[in-house]
Amino acid sequence: MKTKSITLISLFVAVMIAFGAIPSLVIPFIPVPFTFQMLGVMLVGSILGARKGFAAMLVFLGLVAAGLPVLSGFHGGMGVLLGPTGGYVLAWPIAALIIGLFTDHIQLAGRLKLIWYYLAIFAGIAIIYLIGVPWFAFFTNTPMFTAIGGNIPLFLLDLVKAAIAAVVASQLRQRLTILHRTGAM
Repeated sequence: MKTKSITLISLFVAVMIAFGAIPSLVIPFIPVPFTFQMLGVMLVGSILGARKGFAAMLVFLGLVAAGLPVLSGFHGGMGVLLGPTGGYVLAWPIAALIIGLFTDHIQLAGRLKLIWYYLAIFAGIAIIYLIGVPWFAFFTNTPMFTAIGGNIPLFLLDLVKAAIAAVVASQLRQRLTILHRTGAM
């Protein structure tokens, strides 16, 4: 792995940690806390691309598994990963990979490019919820329909975050010349 790739991966792991320093919002009728780290996942995948985004999220999960308090609310450890919200977090590398697979090949300009970024990020969000919601329902012994209903407000907020991430990622990826130079990871 090249020094440039290691630096970019490390930078975006730091971005994830910074988003984790923002306190999560616990909304009484929503079973899962609202965090800004989902925005970080969206940015990691859409800016770094599939391979580096996946690697960054694996490194981040390694930090969580090691017990470092890098998740929102300064949480970390295997207990969090294997707890009720662990499915969402464990899905982050897959989501970054999916987002990156779509954004790595965007050849469009203007609004079409922005729409494609949004759709790519939407696909990543869908993966997180497809893994996280059943995991949450299983660990909390909540009926699936209730778990889905409780996650709808968060999903809608994530769609707003996706719009923000699409704008930021499409602009940054275009302007960061370090990302344009291709080569081995």
